[in-house]
Amino acid sequence: MTQKLRVLVCGTRFGQFYLEAIQLSPLFELAGILAQGSQRSKHCASVYETNLYTDIEDIPHDIDIACIVVPTSVMGGSGTELAIAFMKRGIHVLLEQPVHYQNLIDCYRMAKQQCVKFMVGDLYGNLPFVNKFIEVAQTIMQQEQPLYLNIDMATQVSFPLAHILTKLLGNVQPWEVKDVITGNMPFQLLSAMLKDIPTTIRAQNQVDVAVSDSYMHLMHHITLGFDSGKLTLFDTNGPVLWTPRMQIPNNIPLVPRDLEQEAPLSLTSSVIEDFTSKNNATYQDILTKTWPSAILQDIERLANWITHDMNSIKMGKEGQQMLQAAQLWSGLTSALGYPNDCERVPQSFLNIEDIKLQLRKKESMEVHYKQLTIDGVQQAVTQFNEVCLKTILLELQKNNIFTSKNRIYRADEISHAIQIADRFQFILTRWLTALTNHGYVICLDTGFVLNYPVLTPKEVERAWQELKSVWSDQLMPAKVMNYFYRHAELLGDLLTGKQSAVQLLFQEGEMDVATSLYKDTMIAHFLNKEVASIVTAQIAIKNKVNILEIGAGTGATTKEVIDSILKNQLHNNMSCYLFSDISNYFINEAKKSLQHIQWLEFMKMDIEDRKDISLIENGSQDMILAAGVLNNVKNTKEILWMLQSLLKKDGLIILTEADGESIQMLISQVFMMEPANDKRVETSSTFLTTAQWLEIFNEVGFRCISIQPDKGHKLYPLGQRLFVLEKMKGGS
Repeated sequence: MTQKLRVLVCGTRFGQFYLEAIQLSPLFELAGILAQGSQRSKHCASVYETNLYTDIEDIPHDIDIACIVVPTSVMGGSGTELAIAFMKRGIHVLLEQPVHYQNLIDCYRMAKQQCVKFMVGDLYGNLPFVNKFIEVAQTIMQQEQPLYLNIDMATQVSFPLAHILTKLLGNVQPWEVKDVITGNMPFQLLSAMLKDIPTTIRAQNQVDVAVSDSYMHLMHHITLGFDSGKLTLFDTNGPVLWTPRMQIPNNIPLVPRDLEQEAPLSLTSSVIEDFTSKNNATYQDILTKTWPSAILQDIERLANWITHDMNSIKMGKEGQQMLQAAQLWSGLTSALGYPNDCERVPQSFLNIEDIKLQLRKKESMEVHYKQLTIDGVQQAVTQFNEVCLKTILLELQKNNIFTSKNRIYRADEISHAIQIADRFQFILTRWLTALTNHGYVICLDTGFVLNYPVLTPKEVERAWQELKSVWSDQLMPAKVMNYFYRHAELLGDLLTGKQSAVQLLFQEGEMDVATSLYKDTMIAHFLNKEVASIVTAQIAIKNKVNILEIGAGTGATTKEVIDSILKNQLHNNMSCYLFSDISNYFINEAKKSLQHIQWLEFMKMDIEDRKDISLIENGSQDMILAAGVLNNVKNTKEILWMLQSLLKKDGLIILTEADGESIQMLISQVFMMEPANDKRVETSSTFLTTAQWLEIFNEVGFRCISIQPDKGHKLYPLGQRLFVLEKMKGGS
């Protein structure tokens, strides 16, 4: 086994990242910390379980590498002196930038004299997006010469910029500063020639008087321009973008018309090409993962030099490049002058998700719909399902169920542990079925076994917050998402019956949430529009039309249909639109806004009560509408038999229903439902699948003539279907 290299870290401010980097590799052992003995240094030594030294003379002699992460001489610190002192002891050194080029010469000279390796830290040069920018730019430069270089930067990271430029161009000589515009303003301007490339730099040359290195509007934004277009490193943390230059051929007389028929490749290429994969990294990710990993690359590279670069060829080559970078950095910063002091006024954090939500609220459903893709919707649905399944699993784990992978949990044991109300026992069965179907638990003959890590409330809470940013006001209003989230918070009380699901839907007796749930979600908006379109198309070819809507509820479908009838001036074709529901509350609410419609009537009706159904004349209805109603009945087949008798021979039933189990409903509206006694019993599910629906339709004597949305539709993954049924020939 190869012996680990013992590494000492000097400094604990930025040195914390070095301490973390060393933990990531089995090649290194943290040998200690050299610092001034501050509380932070003592805390670091405790956390990383290592020795704290305050005097270089106390450092053990078996140190292999010293990572010096304190300011160098040019910044008023002792970093340069420490580097030379360690190399005199025969210890290899990794020195954090910035370093004055004269100090670099001294350090490389000492390394050569003592036969040790010396390296300057290259954190920013190791970052993935910086590397990708350099790689793509150098590939383009094999075909085209750069025409210009535009750079935005903060002077705190100007040394890494100089190093990035030397790595990019290979040799920045000759370079010359042409002009500088300075002043007490956020950005100062500098124009220069770098290797005959006209270069413009906008530098934020400010220092926060409270925390010198924390106030940066950006780190690096670099654009390298060519005749064909420009390559941009949008930020040090990505992305890398290619934007081709718009080139309109001179030989095209009528540009819009002629280009519709045929266009050159330069005009059919994407206007922005992203060379990087989707980047959702947060600053938390960057500070805890990306930076330590990038620093580790330096330490590993130095270790490689120690064992393989015996003649210091690699060190010498990199040293020449680093000296160029140091000279360029010195010239640029000298031209810009000392930074301006900035007394920043603290501001509360601006959550851009709040801004996005405000903007989305202003957009119409049609705008939101255009922005969707079937893959994006599928990912959103998958994420929603996962969050709800985790919520269910966490609730069980709160009751000491599925807290270990090493035991079997019996169904009766689970039921007893969570003290579920008797009327909700069927929900527990559906939970276990859903968890099994999605691989969270394994079902055995004797019980269930956990097949997923034990969750924490914090983890599930974070998952909900991430979900809200994806769904809210894109696929559903924020108030509807909060409706589901509230169920997750109160899931334990819902199970025991302490919390009423009805109260959560009708908060303080208001219909706002219920209305949004059935009207303002993307799928509800789509289905209601489709129902209205089908209904108006039928009314247009008929006279004296009778329509029965069962379970009309909040009137979301009703209002869309009636608006469409009035918009298409088909009101004279109507005989009666019967708004029916089991609840007087919904009927009274509907009357407030719809009673002016002369051909609209209202009726309290329970569709599972044959007496109520018998009040409507058989064979009298041209269309029967039922939006999300049949899933609430105990036996869908029996209800369809009764509804069929109400239709005229050429009548239609138009249904909107869920297709298969809805995980979101398993934590919410399932608590307002009763167990079914139809085909759902076989699968222990809340909703029928499309295949089961079609089987029932056929058994009753209906032919399904349309199902929307189809499998290729972008809203298909949302799991809601619109069925249009007609009587088969010979039906009653």
